[in-house]
Amino acid sequence: MGMTEQELIAAVSELSRTKFASRARDVDEKGRFPTENIAELKELGIPGMALAKDLGGLGVSPTTQIRIMEEIGYGDASTAVALNMHVLGADFLSFMPPFPRRNAVLEDIGKNGALMCGPASVPTGELDNRKAGFRMRDDGDHIVINGKAGFASMSEGAKYTIMAGLIERDDDQEPDLALTLPELSTPGIKLLYNWDALGLRGTASHDIVAEEARIPKSETLIIPQAMLRVIIQAQGSVSTPMTQNRAKGGLGIAAIWLGLAQAAFDFTIDYVKHRHGYLAGPTITIGTGPGPGFRSDQAWAQFGIGNMEHWLETARIVLYDTVRRLDEPFPDPQAFTRHISRTVYHLRRMSEEVSQGAMKVCGAHAYVKARELERIFRDMVGGNVMAWKTDELLLSLGQGALGMPITFVGPAGT
Repeated sequence: MGMTEQELIAAVSELSRTKFASRARDVDEKGRFPTENIAELKELGIPGMALAKDLGGLGVSPTTQIRIMEEIGYGDASTAVALNMHVLGADFLSFMPPFPRRNAVLEDIGKNGALMCGPASVPTGELDNRKAGFRMRDDGDHIVINGKAGFASMSEGAKYTIMAGLIERDDDQEPDLALTLPELSTPGIKLLYNWDALGLRGTASHDIVAEEARIPKSETLIIPQAMLRVIIQAQGSVSTPMTQNRAKGGLGIAAIWLGLAQAAFDFTIDYVKHRHGYLAGPTITIGTGPGPGFRSDQAWAQFGIGNMEHWLETARIVLYDTVRRLDEPFPDPQAFTRHISRTVYHLRRMSEEVSQGAMKVCGAHAYVKARELERIFRDMVGGNVMAWKTDELLLSLGQGALGMPITFVGPAGT
């Protein structure tokens, strides 16, 4: 008999707060992929947590999925970000129309724990997204792929990758969209192993290059652009639990921020209870006061901790309220978009306040490599540089309140 959802969360939490946390420094210092962590998550069936049981997945609730991402983020954010990319990809496939290759990949994920990645951003070190992405060419029974894209988190642990692009045409007809799911070992597909970042160093967010990679049409989903526009317009006119649940990928990222923030907060609480005084040796005090004492006794530190606690706990309330509401249809897509924007804005502000607050309260002695807060801080900053910008989210909220249409765009799609 399988685990209950609460047992599954507890098992992941135990792994994350012991084994993952103990490996996090080595993962960060070497910038290596956390192979052991991913293997232990596979033993629990976590790669298939977003899939229905009839696909071999765990079929757990959205709340459990997000709780799992939060718990993994507490111990090692690199592991969490890599896993979230896979879950995002599996979720994406489950929403796609069935076709043989898609069905086979989902079955492999559910039954065998196969993993996937999805390069969908400008390659590392490049600036122009017009030059990024994959180009497709029709060649009889095959689609030929060329191009380059970046940020394929999970790539070192992945068996499959998602590659989509427009099929080039010589005539004036609109190009069709092709979606392919090749194995990374496919001839012509190359993983560049070039991820070297300030934080989140173990995510294996490498660039992927395709050079004349040949994919059978029988394994490809080809959608005419006119049909794609109709699908997008139809989805944009009504809000349903199915379309709302597509936001789980973005909420998973927010959960990683929450897990990291909890780790930073726990470190801070423990640190200030042991940090005594300011300078080395006997402290000369003015008057008859007892001296500086522990940092936890200082009002300024208590203020800082209070601010951190406020943001951490309100963010938890906001995030899980949104997760619980995914299965309740919002009045319309714009109402849902505004709600998701509010949620991510609050979690972004939380990660900024907690990361900065931890550094201010703990001080310079915590900002050294010997202490885990330094890594946690860099990982949290890694979240802050993602596509969602705090000011842009705030602008969208103002525009939405004024009745203007807004769009939510980011690492988890549109």
